[in-house]
Amino acid sequence: MSPVRNRNRRSAFTLIELLVVIAIIAVLIGLLLPAVQKVREAAARSTCTNNLKQIGLGMQNFHDATSHFPIGEYNDDNNQWGWMAFLLPYVEQENIYKALTNPAVGSRMYVPQGFGGSSNDGCGGNIDNIHGVNGSYPVGVCDTNDVGGVGAVNTVIKIFICPSNTLPSQKGNNYGATHYCGNIGNTVNWSSKPTFGCGGVTGDQNNGILCYSNNNTNTYVVKIPQITDGSSNTVMVGEVTNTSTITPSSFNNGHTPVWVGGQGGGCNGTTDMVGVFRVMDTSYPLNGNADQCFGSRHTGGANFLFCDGSVRFIGNDVGATAVYSAIGSRNGGETFSLP
Repeated sequence: MSPVRNRNRRSAFTLIELLVVIAIIAVLIGLLLPAVQKVREAAARSTCTNNLKQIGLGMQNFHDATSHFPIGEYNDDNNQWGWMAFLLPYVEQENIYKALTNPAVGSRMYVPQGFGGSSNDGCGGNIDNIHGVNGSYPVGVCDTNDVGGVGAVNTVIKIFICPSNTLPSQKGNNYGATHYCGNIGNTVNWSSKPTFGCGGVTGDQNNGILCYSNNNTNTYVVKIPQITDGSSNTVMVGEVTNTSTITPSSFNNGHTPVWVGGQGGGCNGTTDMVGVFRVMDTSYPLNGNADQCFGSRHTGGANFLFCDGSVRFIGNDVGATAVYSAIGSRNGGETFSLP
């Protein structure tokens, strides 16, 4: 009978055996977790790349329709409609665009005739006081805040959001955010006017693709033939993320990147233009801490949309060199090669 009793006693695990099993499971989880995180980041980075490709296709379609790329932002107080708002009909966001430009709304988005490229397109005078062609637009309609009551401006648009980014997808309860900004160029032409505030660097001094119009009377646009460095060598749009003052906890400040346009509402040098633009220069390296820098939460660099519609990942090592400044300029004539 004794052997039978011994077999019954061995029907359960001992405490040591349980601890060994738990330890093995913990080791396996520790090995699997980094792999799962890598898979998730790879998927997020792929989504981010696809977002930029869709933006690039929209840009090409916009150029086909208007013979130029959009205005970057059309006034000096950094509270104006930006290039993403003009791009909406070309990225399958026609309903939002119609809501912003609806004639039945008392204040609505001001769209220059032909989407810009001249001296206020015949409207004349300071764009802050524009009534529009034949007086059809109310005073001040160029300000993004004027249609703040239209819910469309609060919409979070999926292709403007990178899933890897730690910044919010909305500015408080207002304004859909964006994790992509336009390339305004490098600083080679800034010597006489080293700021972007009122009376600072104007669109004719921007050597990027999306230009800033801060003199009230002119809108500046870029056409493909003006990209003499080559469309495959020139950046149009890049990722933006946390900086010294743009953080998840301070995302309601005036520097917040939002797709409607600038939210600075002032003339404070190069800081208020960062709601729409970034600078590509060794003074503003990739993933630098300054608000004017491009950057991302991807490991080692960021995604950039080039003017030929391609999307390439630029490493931080390149983003601090003369090559980075070169791909930020449309007409610098530099000789370089990207890795």
